[in-house]
Amino acid sequence: MNSIKNVIFDIGNVLVDFHPIPYFQRLMPQSDMDTICPLIFDETWEKIDQGIYMCDEAKNEHMQKYPQFHQEIACIYAHWKEMMVLNEETYAYLKECQSHHYQVYLLSNIGLESHQYLKARYAFFDDADGAILSYQEHVIKPDQRIYELLLSRYGLKAEECVFFDDNASNAAVACALGIKGIRFITCEQAKQEAALW
Repeated sequence: MNSIKNVIFDIGNVLVDFHPIPYFQRLMPQSDMDTICPLIFDETWEKIDQGIYMCDEAKNEHMQKYPQFHQEIACIYAHWKEMMVLNEETYAYLKECQSHHYQVYLLSNIGLESHQYLKARYAFFDDADGAILSYQEHVIKPDQRIYELLLSRYGLKAEECVFFDDNASNAAVACALGIKGIRFITCEQAKQEAALW
C-alpha cells in the first residue's frame, strides 16, 4: 500500500529548466562556456541562494576574481533569469498529484531575485501547499537542516514524503532522513520511480 501523502519538488531542473552552459554558449559562441560557467555557478553564487548576497554583489566578486572573463560575466548576470523556463511536463505532473489528493511542497536552493522572477511568471508557488526557499532560511541543500525545517514547519512525516531533485546528493540526504528521495532525470523516469498511482 502506498503510504506517500506529500510530494516535494525541487525547482531548478525539475520544475524549471536551468542549463547555463548551452544557453550562454549560444549567446556568446566565441567564448568557452564549458570553462567559464562552472567558475560563476560556484560558492559565490551559492551565497545568493543562502540569502547572503544579492546578484550585484556576487557579480562584483566574480568580476574581481576573473577579470579576464569580464564580458562573459556581464552577459551571464544580464541574462541568467531568461534561461529559467517552466518544464511543462513536470508542472502538469504537479497538478496531477494535486488531483490525486497529494499535498505538494517546494524545497529549493534559490535566491530572492530568482524567486521574484519565477513567481511573477509561473503559478507553482501559489499552487504549492508550502515552500522552503534557501535564501529565506539561510541554509542550502544538502544540509539536512533544510529538510528537517520543511518537515517540522508543515508537520510532515518523512516516511509519507517523496522528494524529486536533479542533484543526486540532495536526493541521498532526503533518503537518509527517511524521505523517499528520487534523483530527477526526466519527468517520466521520476513518475515511474515514485509510482504514486
